[in-house]
Amino acid sequence: MACEDERIVQEWLDHLGGLRVETKKMFGCYCLYCDGQAVGWIHDSVLRLREVGLSYLPDDIKRPAENDKIRELVIPLDYATAVWLPRAIQDTADFRKKQR
Repeated sequence: MACEDERIVQEWLDHLGGLRVETKKMFGCYCLYCDGQAVGWIHDSVLRLREVGLSYLPDDIKRPAENDKIRELVIPLDYATAVWLPRAIQDTADFRKKQR
């Protein structure tokens, strides 16, 4: 499996200014970290953000079903500039820190 185009990864990162984010190539994708916490994956121009129960996301963001083994939100590249995206990334990292 080929890794995501680095230009697309950079496009996601460009809109997360102010956050402490980084990516690492892993499993044919880029794992997205915020404050040292793995919060999602970037692949096929999509950000798959870990599901942590954020209530302020748009209704058209597909949420996993209760029985799904993979608990991620599928966020298309069209949302890279959404005003709520940096908050969602940070809130996911904060939630994961508390779970440790």
